[in-house]
Amino acid sequence: MVNISIKNNKLMNTNFLKPKNSLHPEFWSGGALVDEISKLLEQISRDIIESMNIEVEVRDIVITGSIASYNWHDLSDIDLHIILNFEDIDENFELVKKMLDQSRINWNKTHDIMIKDHEVELYFQDANERHESNGVWSIISDTWAQEPEADQSDLDLRSTEKKAETLAKAIDYIAQLFSKGEYSDAHKYATKIKSKISRMRSTGLSREGMYSPENMAFKMLRNSKYLEMLSSLKIEAYDQLMTLSEVYIKDYFNDRQDPEYLKFEGQYDPDSLMDPDIDAPWGEVEKEDV
Repeated sequence: MVNISIKNNKLMNTNFLKPKNSLHPEFWSGGALVDEISKLLEQISRDIIESMNIEVEVRDIVITGSIASYNWHDLSDIDLHIILNFEDIDENFELVKKMLDQSRINWNKTHDIMIKDHEVELYFQDANERHESNGVWSIISDTWAQEPEADQSDLDLRSTEKKAETLAKAIDYIAQLFSKGEYSDAHKYATKIKSKISRMRSTGLSREGMYSPENMAFKMLRNSKYLEMLSSLKIEAYDQLMTLSEVYIKDYFNDRQDPEYLKFEGQYDPDSLMDPDIDAPWGEVEKEDV
C-alpha cells in the first residue's frame, strides 16, 4: 500500500484517491441511485431555482464526481449539477455565468445539507458545456448519462503530492497577506491562483483523465478545504478593499477631538444642511461664478 506523507499537515494523505471495487453502497443499488436520495436531490434543486425567481427550463439535474464513480471516499461531496441553458436567462452569457456562480457560492456557504454523511455541493452548468467526469447520473431521466468504469490506473502520487503542496503553500501565503491587511495583494494573488488551479485541472483532465496528477491534486485541495479557503479569502479581500475608504473617513471624523472641528456640533440638523436656502452654521459659503 502506498502511503505518502504530506508535509503540510492540513493536507490528508493520498490513500483516499485509490479507486474502489464498487460504487458507494449507501447511494447505489443495482447500478441505480437509491430512489429516496434521488427524490430528495430533485426537490433541493427545484427549491433552489424557485428561490432564485428566474424563469428558465431545467434541462437536467445530475450528480457527478467521486460519489458517482468508483473513487468515492468518506469526504466525497455530492456534486449536484443543475443544467440550464444560460442564454435562456439572458443573451449575455458571461453576465449570467457570474450571477449563477455567485448564487452557487452563496447557497453553498449558507446551507449545510448532509445525505448519508456526505455534503451536498451545488453547481450550475450550461447545457452546452462539456463535463469531464467518469460517472454522470441523470436524476430526471433516472439513468446513467455516462456510466462509470472501474479504473485501476496507477496513480502518480508523487506528482500529485508535489502539485497539491505547492498550491497549499500559495494559499497559506494569501492568508498571511490578508492577515497583515494587504488586501489588494491578497485579492490579486487569490485571483491568479484560482485561475491557475482551474487551468491545471482542465489540462490534466483533457490529457490523462480523472486520475491525472493535476485532477488528483485538485481533489486533495478541495477535500482539505483549501479551495474553500481560497474562495473565501478572495471574496473577503475584495470586501475589505471596497470598504477601506469609508473606514478611514469614519475614523478621521470620529477620532478628531480638536475643539476647532467640533465647535458647530449640535447647531444644525441634516435636513437643514441639504436646504440651499438655509445657511450652514459656519456662515454663507461663497458662490462660484457661473
